[in-house]
Amino acid sequence: MSHIVLGSYNAADQVGIMILDVATDGSYQVVSTLSGIDSPSFLTQTPTHFYAVSETASNGGVVAINRTGTTLHHGTRRPSGGGWPCHIRVSGQHVVVSNYGSGSVALLRRGADGDIRGLNDLAVHHGTGPHKSRQDSPHAHSAINTPDGKYVIAADLGTDELVVYTIDGERDQLVRQHAVNAPAGNGPRHTIFHPNGQILYVANELACSVSVFTYNNGQLTHIADHSTITGANSDYTVADIHISADGQFLYCTTRTDNTIAAYRIGADGNLHRIGVYSCGGAWPRNFAIAPDGHSILVACQHDNHVAVLPRDPVSGAVGARVATIPFNSVSFVEFLG
Repeated sequence: MSHIVLGSYNAADQVGIMILDVATDGSYQVVSTLSGIDSPSFLTQTPTHFYAVSETASNGGVVAINRTGTTLHHGTRRPSGGGWPCHIRVSGQHVVVSNYGSGSVALLRRGADGDIRGLNDLAVHHGTGPHKSRQDSPHAHSAINTPDGKYVIAADLGTDELVVYTIDGERDQLVRQHAVNAPAGNGPRHTIFHPNGQILYVANELACSVSVFTYNNGQLTHIADHSTITGANSDYTVADIHISADGQFLYCTTRTDNTIAAYRIGADGNLHRIGVYSCGGAWPRNFAIAPDGHSILVACQHDNHVAVLPRDPVSGAVGARVATIPFNSVSFVEFLG
């Protein structure tokens, strides 16, 4: 069996985070649970800690969670500096948090013990996009490290930008280098690098597409966009994006359409769509590919379950749901490293 961690939009008086053992057939056993955090909707992990956002409209927060094996204990909670913090990543001795509601990226230092020492810097974005109801202000949605370790790239759904930062470790500051314009109206949400470190893929929430960029020393060049749906965009919204461990396939979920699109990655990094499949539930948010490549687990928030989908590691095709794992308002799923 494999261990997974789940996050959710549950209230602080409910179980918000859960660790389970899950078998390939979808059978599972709850290992540990944690309450006391309001809407721990997205997490990231190190060998000793989880770091969770507390995605609330005001007083958004970041919580350090100590992990001893699979046992969880609360650490410090610090402010994220903005509303609706929705994404978090570890970057060296810091965590980087994206505040969707206020359009800002926060930098918080980690102590030697893994706890969070405080909010050190806040980079506020500015601008708008052509989608009047969704892009009337900045909406930082994610920020990831570049493979060369030199930069952090933040995706802003509201401004259609990929903002490139460096981290000044001595001053605990985010230093803006430049911004790369994504196609207008795309609404970049989540990003992921190919294992070769030379291609960046961007999941575009509003356009329901995946953009392909080449990457070289902080510079991005747009190559192509690929749709995640088969018909017209009926107010669908893209959610999450991941690449198989062998680097050969990319997947992206689309909400309302309730699908997961699969692509073969070409030798040049461009994408070739294999198919669009049911994700096994309503309103897919994050998903995870099993370490052995034989299944995909999808957090289906509106159906209050994680869908277990079989995957062919040779063809990349995705099969119909074989099992569900119930968890109220589930939003995040990841295999433990």
